[in-house]
Amino acid sequence: MATITSAGIGSGLAVESIITQLMQLERQPITQLQQRQSSYNAKLSSLGKIKSAMSALQTAADNIKTAAKFAIFKTDIGNTNVMSASAGSGAIAANHSIEVTSLAATQKLAAPGRASSTEAIATGTLTLELGKLSGGTYTPDPARTYTITVDSTNNTLEGLRDAINDLDADVTASIVNDGSANPARLVISPKDSGTANVVRMSGLTGFDFNPAAPLAGSMQQTIPAADAVAIIDGITVTKSSNVITDAIAGVTLTLKAKNEGSPTTLQVSTDNDAIKKGIEAFVKAYNDLNSQIRTETNFNAASGQAGALNSDSAVRSVRDQLRQIVSSDLSAAAGGLTRLSDVGIAFAVDGSMTINSSKLEQVLADPNKDIAGLFAGNSSVSGIAAQLSDRIGDMLAADGTISTRTESYNQTIAGFKSRIEGFERRMTAIEARYRRQYSALDTLVASMNTTGTFLAQQLASLTSINS
Repeated sequence: MATITSAGIGSGLAVESIITQLMQLERQPITQLQQRQSSYNAKLSSLGKIKSAMSALQTAADNIKTAAKFAIFKTDIGNTNVMSASAGSGAIAANHSIEVTSLAATQKLAAPGRASSTEAIATGTLTLELGKLSGGTYTPDPARTYTITVDSTNNTLEGLRDAINDLDADVTASIVNDGSANPARLVISPKDSGTANVVRMSGLTGFDFNPAAPLAGSMQQTIPAADAVAIIDGITVTKSSNVITDAIAGVTLTLKAKNEGSPTTLQVSTDNDAIKKGIEAFVKAYNDLNSQIRTETNFNAASGQAGALNSDSAVRSVRDQLRQIVSSDLSAAAGGLTRLSDVGIAFAVDGSMTINSSKLEQVLADPNKDIAGLFAGNSSVSGIAAQLSDRIGDMLAADGTISTRTESYNQTIAGFKSRIEGFERRMTAIEARYRRQYSALDTLVASMNTTGTFLAQQLASLTSINS
């Protein structure tokens, strides 16, 4: 029968406790390595936070590092029922008068009603053309001319609809139920509006349509194609769509209603609020990075506690380089702006930036001040935001300061891991050796205890006999 044994039972020695304490002593080098590994993991984590803050600052700097980023415009419309407008790059601050005399419309053709969409229709070859209708004259576009074969496999409204849609052309077909005795009606429509997108159909009985001379009993034009016509600053502008992108440079107009005889106004102006938000975002991102670096490199003299990167010279170098850029004067800038203080941005004792909103707004409102030149630069000098973005890009590059430091920390951590694994293998062997030694000692002491007990019994017996 198997015997259950445990070290120390035979001898009474606290073998498990002794081995545990011995192994605690043996593991001290591992504990020290783990503590150092933990400190480098903390450094790596802190460096990751700083890297993230640097990336956020670079993004904020990118948003104001080119002159185009300051060419932000807004639109104000006198009568928003008539149209909406948006301004992008290439726009120019100006006031316009706009009168909409016609809205663009997409042509709609409807076939005579049938009892159902599956009722048989004539077979044959349908020619479908898209072209331009001008002054009663129709000019087809050869590149947009299609033929459809209608036979016994598709001679229904549904079949014709699907055949037209399968062309993947600039025209669509659908079936509308009008609720009459013969409710199913095939509807044909170009995908685009305007008189340059007009459909002509021929060759299939019941589905002919000539836009220059419509005939009764076949396709009917329920909505004629129309162009958008607007009078902009006294100039008549005709377009095929109600969305006009090329009438006023950099401005997109979306016409919604006619206002013939009652022109409305369109004002295009610089969007100083949007530009200000971009600068404020830049300042916030800089302050976030400054705060993160201070947190990770600080030293509390009262508590003796230091940040994870308190001794990291690379991180301090990042802070110093970026601070040097934002606090320097540009050698040449237009509009009398050469430093951030010129637009109301100052530095606090802790290195963070503060904004005087009133002063910034005054500069933005002054057409003689080139705020874009300060942040984006010009032909003579690179602006502050442009310099900052480039420098951060260098630091975050594969061979840059942050990446190099990150790789160094990773290698150090990997080194600790390898050494700890080596020590752990040694600990296994050492513990096995201790157990062999104390097992032998346990057996020896147990044997001696047994012998001592036997001798004591014999002496006791002799004493009894003598008595």
